This record gives sequence, structure tokens and C-alpha cells, in this order.
Amino acid sequence: MDEHTQFVEGTVEVKSALEYGRSILFSVLDSLDGDKTIVWDRDRSLMHRVNLFAGASLLATHGVVANHGIETRKRAETPHVVFFLSPTIISLDLLCDYIDNVQNDPKTLYQVFFIPEAWYVVREKLKLRENGKYWERLESVKEIPLCWLPRDGECLSLSQPQIASKLLLNGDWTPLHKCATALNQLIDMSRGDITINPNQRVMTIYSRGKWSQDVAKMVQRIRTSTEVTNNNIFIPGVTDSSLKINRIVIIDRWIDPLTPMLTQLTYSGLLDEMFKTGMVNSIKVPLGEFEEKDDADPFDSKEIYLTDEIYHRLKHSHINCFGQEAAKILTELKEDEQFDREKMSVAEYAVLVKKMPRILKRKQFTSTHMRLAEMTRMHLYCKLSDTVKNEKELLEVSDGDKILPFLEDQIFDAAPLYRILRLISVHSLTSGGLKPSVLQQYRRAVNQSYGSSALNKILKMQKMGLIREKGGSGKMSCEYAPILFQQMKKQYDMLPQNVNEMKLDDPSYAYSGFTPLLVKIIEEGDKVRWTGWQKTIVGAENSTTKNDVIADSDSSGTCIFVLGGITRAETAIIKESLPNVSLITTSAMLTGDKILENITNI
Repeated sequence: MDEHTQFVEGTVEVKSALEYGRSILFSVLDSLDGDKTIVWDRDRSLMHRVNLFAGASLLATHGVVANHGIETRKRAETPHVVFFLSPTIISLDLLCDYIDNVQNDPKTLYQVFFIPEAWYVVREKLKLRENGKYWERLESVKEIPLCWLPRDGECLSLSQPQIASKLLLNGDWTPLHKCATALNQLIDMSRGDITINPNQRVMTIYSRGKWSQDVAKMVQRIRTSTEVTNNNIFIPGVTDSSLKINRIVIIDRWIDPLTPMLTQLTYSGLLDEMFKTGMVNSIKVPLGEFEEKDDADPFDSKEIYLTDEIYHRLKHSHINCFGQEAAKILTELKEDEQFDREKMSVAEYAVLVKKMPRILKRKQFTSTHMRLAEMTRMHLYCKLSDTVKNEKELLEVSDGDKILPFLEDQIFDAAPLYRILRLISVHSLTSGGLKPSVLQQYRRAVNQSYGSSALNKILKMQKMGLIREKGGSGKMSCEYAPILFQQMKKQYDMLPQNVNEMKLDDPSYAYSGFTPLLVKIIEEGDKVRWTGWQKTIVGAENSTTKNDVIADSDSSGTCIFVLGGITRAETAIIKESLPNVSLITTSAMLTGDKILENITNI
């Protein structure tokens, strides 16, 4: 990952969070004198998480001379062995297996760090296993709270896409405490030196939705409890943070579950829809399609990192307007290459030589993104155009008393399952629920074409409120209130008559004439300075100032936290049309497919 960190790291706020994470990581390593071997968990996502903050070469500057996989059982030749583990029982088993079977020097010091948190159950099982045999072998067991992961250079994510399904299907409320802990860390990152009594920092939190209000209360409790100085957490002495947050605004995703079910039409949104942007901000595309080679192996893929400056300029563009934006970059590249070699002085040659690598890189990146845009447009017009057309029709006029003929045909043609389930969800959410006979028709058709596992998904979607039965009640009804789309549509003017896909500050551009309800509610809150939202002031109990003077006097510096996830298209709208929002944070970057993939067992 090191070779990619030279690219755009993002806004001042995101870079500040990135530096904070690095300082946590490096403080851990620097506290151990001598060379270190990192033993990595089998869970590859953990390595990806750490690599977002520091790759192998940066770790080496802090004494890491070797990296081993825990399953390789490779002997370490350093005085310290540092285990980076996920907080799971599987990881615990692997740790115990390593201690039993790897013949390291008895004087080797074992340090265990759970990332991003040390789950209480895992810690207790480790203490008790075989009467404390393994616990006694360890010098320390702590956590490294690398909670906030940078996304697209302008957003921070907890990378927890399963939160909504855990809350609505399993009744598991622990994710809300994890969100509160992460927001507490965000407060620590902002407003100066966290080493100077962090309890005295006053911060106003505005919340909308029952999950968000619970999280705000949890943050308040955390900041007045001993959790702030928990000995199991490694906290660095970071000073002069450039992360300036004047208030935190928390909003539930499930106030608007409709928007993620719709097809995103921005460049970054479509890339996520098609190729599923990964934790390290990269996508894998079919090599043969990308290079336009008919004889290529269909299983070969190419990994493309979306971290370069060209992507950052183009990512918010509507796919229909991508060409105009790319043309501006091509014009700049052409101007960069216009030079007269015969008339150039030695000094000008020296400047050109320094500029040339960047010019060549920009040309390469531009070519890559133009090809990706061509692929996404082809996919959109050949495979998704009818779906997008039906989504628009449902947004304008939706009737839950009759089945959609197009959707019925798609089911019998065995179109991709998630596309089908998303469209059924859009039909239900826009019409205020489906008539029982219509829902039964959809269930029967899906069962016939896709089998019982797909039918099980529909039942879980009902439990989550993504599909509702008119007049339905009982165990298949969702505990979260419905969105009442028809009323909201008129109240917030979500389908404006005029839309300009080229104007990035048009809130309806990213969905070609539809403004997401989530964005509308945030926009309204910003205009009225969050009047009517639940207000929680944290840190006032231990401070001489009971009010948040900064929040009251300065409307800028707003940090949005979308609990349950946000789409890249929504992120684009907020960044381009709400200047008071300096930082967008979320539990996950979402697409409709990711929500459906993360539906867990009821």
C-alpha cells in the first residue's frame, strides 16, 4: 500500500484523522524497545485496515523487521512479538495455537493488540482458558482503536455495513456502543491537545432518529465515566490536531432506507455499484474487459486503487457528464506538454524534467478512468437502463396494489437477484407498502426462480422494513417506523422539475432528478441551525462552561455521522451543496447490494 499513499490523502479533516491513527499505531510500536515481529491475524481485512495508516516501509521505520502470518507458525528472531488480532474467538484460538506450537526463545515478549477494539468476551475467555496458562505468557493485552478509515479522501467510515441488520434482525445493540466509542475518539481528535484533560472538552451533539439519540446519550455517559481513560486502550499524545469540529450531527440511515436501494449515477457511486470498492479504496475489474482483449482469461482481474488526483476530480461527476469533466483534464495535460525544446533554457529543462513524471502519471490515471467510465456507461445502458427507468417511475407514481410487469418479467428471466430485491423494495417503500396479494405474488415468483434462500432474504427484508405489507403486523413487521414517502416527497420537494446533472451543487443531480430524503433533512437542519433536533451537550459536567460557545457562534465545522451507512452519491451531494459540513463520517459506505449481503440470521 505504501506506493499508493503518495497520492491524494484527502481533505484536511481526513488527513488529520489519518495522522491520528498513525500516531496511535506508532506509539504502540515505539513503546517497545528493540526490533519487533508483527504476527498478523488470518483475517485479511485487519491487515488492510492497518495498511490504510501505514504500509510495510513505514512500519519498518518503527522497528518492525519481520511480518508473519499467524497460521505459518514461523519462529520469530526478535525480542518482541506483536500480535495484531481481530476481536473474535477464531483469532483467540489461533493465538493459543501459536503459543503452543511455535518454539520462540522463552525470553521473547508477547504483546497482543486487538484492532479496532478488545471485545470483553474474548478478553475474559483468554484469561480463563486453561486456568490462565496463555494469559500469563502475555506481557500485555490491549486494543489499538483504529476506528475511522479514510474513504475517497473526504469521508471517514467505521466499515461496519452490518449495523442495520444487527439492530433490526438480531436485536443486538452493541454496535451502537461501538459507534459512541468512535465518536468519543473523534471528539478527542478535535479542538486541541487531548493530553490536557479531555473530559473538559465541551461538544454539542444533535441527533435525529432513535438509534442516533441512544448513541448521543452513550457518548455523554462515556465522557463522564472512567471509560475515557480505560487502561486497555492505547492513547497517543497528539497535539495541535487540525481536525476542527464545532458540532456533531448524528442521523439514522433508517429515516431514509429508500435511497440506498436506488441506482447511484455518479462516477464513484457506479464504480461501487459495479465493482464494490474495497477497504483499501480499490476495485477489481475483469482484466480482459478493461484491456479490451477477447482472448483473455475471464477469471483474471486487475486491481485499481481509487486514490489518485484524477479520480478525486472526477468522482462526483454524473456519469452522463463525465466526458465534459475529463475533457478539461485532457486540455490541461495538452497544455502541460506544449513546450519548444529548441528555445528552452537549461533551467526550464530542469523544471520540465521534474514535472515529467507527474505529467506521465496524470496521463496514465486519466486513461484508466476514461476506460472505467466507458465500462460503467456500457453496464448502465445495456443492463441497468430499464431498472433506472422503473425506479424513476416508482418515485413519481407508485401503486402497491398491483405487481410491476417489468419486475415480474425480470424475475422469470432470472435477472441478478439483488437487482430484483432492490426494485421490490423501491416498489414497497415508495407506495407505503404492498398489498398482501401483490407481496405474495412476488414471493412466489422469487421462490420459483431463485429458490428458498432468496425467499428467506425477502422475509428478512420485511423484518428490516425494506419491504412492508399494507396492514401487516406480527413478527414480520419492522420496529422502525415507515418513511411515509408520499408525504415526505411533497414536504421536501424531493422530485424538482428542473435538474442539471452538470451542476454539482444541485441536490438532485446525483440521482437524475431525485433528492435523497436523508440529504433534505440534513439540509433543513443546517438552515435552521438544527432547531428541533435532539440536543446533547457532552463534557459540560466537568467544565466551567455549561454551554458550547463555539457551536453557538459558528455555523461551520459541522461533522455529520450517518448511523447505518451512506452512499457515495449522497456523500457527493452533501460535499458539493452544504459548505457548513466540513466532515462526513458514517458506519459504512453503502450500496443496496451491500445492505442485502449483510442481512444476518433472524
